[in-house]
Amino acid sequence: MIASNNIEKFLDFKFIKYDTIIIGSGAAGLNCALHLVEEGIEPSEIAIITEKLGGGTSFNAGSDKQTYYKLSIIGKQKDCPTDMAQDLYSGGAMHGDIALIEATNSIREFFHLVQLGVPFPHDKYGGYFSYKTDYDPKQRATSIGPLTSQKMCECLLRAVNEANITIFDYYYAAEIIINQSQGYKESVGLIALDIKNLSNHKDLENLIDSIKIFQSKNIILATGGPAALYKYSVYPKSQWGGMSLAIKAGCKFQNLTESQFGLASIKFRWNLSGSYQQVIPRYFSLDKNGKETEFLNQYFDSFSQLSKAIFLKGYQWPFSSDRIEANGSSLIDLAVYYETEILGNKVFLDYRNNPESYNQNELDLIAKEYLENSNALLNNPIERLKQLNRDAFELYKSHNIDLTKVPLEIAVCNQHLNGGVKGEIWWETNIKHLFAIGEINGNHGIHRPGGAALNSGQVGGLRAAQKIGNVYNNSNFLENEDFKKIVRNYLKNFIAEFKNLISNEHAELKSKEILRNIQERMTKFGSIIRPLNGLREAEQNLKSEIKNHNSMVKLDQNLEILDYLRVKDALLTQQYIFNSILNYHESYGSSRGSYLIIRDSLNPSFKEQYISPPRKLTCFKFVKSERNFKNKIQTIKSSNGRIIFKWEQIREIPKESGWFETIWKKYKDKEVFK
Repeated sequence: MIASNNIEKFLDFKFIKYDTIIIGSGAAGLNCALHLVEEGIEPSEIAIITEKLGGGTSFNAGSDKQTYYKLSIIGKQKDCPTDMAQDLYSGGAMHGDIALIEATNSIREFFHLVQLGVPFPHDKYGGYFSYKTDYDPKQRATSIGPLTSQKMCECLLRAVNEANITIFDYYYAAEIIINQSQGYKESVGLIALDIKNLSNHKDLENLIDSIKIFQSKNIILATGGPAALYKYSVYPKSQWGGMSLAIKAGCKFQNLTESQFGLASIKFRWNLSGSYQQVIPRYFSLDKNGKETEFLNQYFDSFSQLSKAIFLKGYQWPFSSDRIEANGSSLIDLAVYYETEILGNKVFLDYRNNPESYNQNELDLIAKEYLENSNALLNNPIERLKQLNRDAFELYKSHNIDLTKVPLEIAVCNQHLNGGVKGEIWWETNIKHLFAIGEINGNHGIHRPGGAALNSGQVGGLRAAQKIGNVYNNSNFLENEDFKKIVRNYLKNFIAEFKNLISNEHAELKSKEILRNIQERMTKFGSIIRPLNGLREAEQNLKSEIKNHNSMVKLDQNLEILDYLRVKDALLTQQYIFNSILNYHESYGSSRGSYLIIRDSLNPSFKEQYISPPRKLTCFKFVKSERNFKNKIQTIKSSNGRIIFKWEQIREIPKESGWFETIWKKYKDKEVFK
């Protein structure tokens, strides 16, 4: 054990100073670093802190044809920022000024990526062609294939390295340091763990020695979504998230009820949208005795209905509460969920064989015309897939999955958190000098066009950099002794927590066992099915786990501290999400977006009604009403140990057009950045 005089010596610590620290190394964080340089911040004054470079979602995620959403700039199609903003805003629970900012800056960020080398396709005249994606009334979507975000990250990282921006790889960001001496909260630094320094022994001195202190003027959270929460997830296994950094810092959150779910393969985590559905693969389940069933035939009365739903699942990949009735495409997701979560079966997509009821003459007209126009109206799904989108087939082959030989095990998977940290129009949080960009920022509302998240992450990085470069460019560091005084209180708490963990000889649970409990709870109460019955009890159990977490975990070696901290992050994040869902139930919210609200009784005051899915799926009878809160945003914040909710009115899309001379003066005087 470490001697007490050595602890006191450690409290007289050294620290590293940077103007701006970015936590996270995905597409949003890397892009922000480049824009900071453009805004006048020296590259040597910027640092990127990351658990694993290349381990995040944008480096690893994709689909059959991963989409980037932007303003349309091709041919005769009429489009403008206000139109695009309206289509983002119409998804509900999104501020109009944020929608306008994302629309207005989409072209700037798109061409920033083009200049960096992302090969978005154009014609011989230089026109960047586009197509229609889900929730997209116009053709604004573009793509370079399955790996759009990976190529974005590759080009962004190359530019970051060329700019000589420092990257602290294998560093775990543990806590943001907050100063309140000025009467308001501001971020002034970061406590991190040097992962490579952690030993494979149980040693308090090594744990303490692995703590690294950073001082900063600004911090940018770019940690991505809470990937550890769900047992079925499209997030890469190397992605964890870091929402508790913002929770502990005192940030306000919004729309934590809103996530996006859809069908994906689970051995190799990948969205099964677009071409993977348009070729009409065969769905089947296997029970524990190996009995095979094409279960979708129970819910569709004809092959024509079934083929339409499967085909539209390509365009309408996210599960939607509005696409259950009238043989809608999301009935497929619900049936898959029933097979896996209620019956305990495994579900597969088979590209080797047609559905047993397949009849080319009875193909739905939409599907048939599409396949004919693509020269892909062939004998079986795998032939159709190779013809329609060879890259989509080769992607699985590159991960040792040959779709000509084996079926794909699938599930309804969590893909994206639409809510998150609340930011203003420059993506700054309610904590001064602390920004949130990318998925951890909660801008997206109830639903959004496919690919809008990639654009939002790029625009968010630009906006944060602009405010830092034009408003906070002359701010000062705290005096060294003032900074050390604040940090010592954090360090004493860390050391006490680590000391208890090291000396906890009677605990029996490993962090991964607690994580399994978290994931089971999330699947039951926070996925596409949201029952009120049992949620309060689950929330109380969660509260108890948070309180006792430090004494529950058995630590055999220092490296396991990472699992402990990641699970602690997941517990705090789940508490905020469960409280948000419970508040939504108590406010008599309706099924909306990517989930179904299930309650035992109806409230006639809000004209609630039950919608019953067909046959066995009637167990998912869900509540629909006019009370969907599309014009409100639910916010959540901790205050003096209590969680406070507010339902805020959404801000409309700004209508003023401005006057050039006036805007020019405000721009030169930097008033536009305030």
